[in-house]
Amino acid sequence: MRTFIWVFCFWLLVKNVYAYEKSDTFYVQVHDRFVKVLSPDQFKENLSVIVENKMNQKLLGKLVKGNGERVGFYSIVPQSMASLDVVLKKEEKLFFVPLSPSFQEVELKIGKKSYEIPPER
Repeated sequence: MRTFIWVFCFWLLVKNVYAYEKSDTFYVQVHDRFVKVLSPDQFKENLSVIVENKMNQKLLGKLVKGNGERVGFYSIVPQSMASLDVVLKKEEKLFFVPLSPSFQEVELKIGKKSYEIPPER
């Protein structure tokens, strides 16, 4: 019985650690000096993109597909978030483009887990 309890506790610990950096949507955090992206593990046709503004100023941005088609715009007040639903084909690319303050565009890559992009100034 003691072994079962230890195995169960270990399983809970491993499950929680694994879930920390896993997502079913794109989660984009925009900070003052970098952008952090948490991407989904697998491709899904219907995706959500959640953008969180971690800065102390208003964030204006847009989502653009690789062919230049605009998906939508974001206007997010400081320390809040907004989401947008996207229908994406498997071969299409998706970009988040911060307009104000201006950073480099960020390609949202499926299956890359968590990554950060420093801005080009």
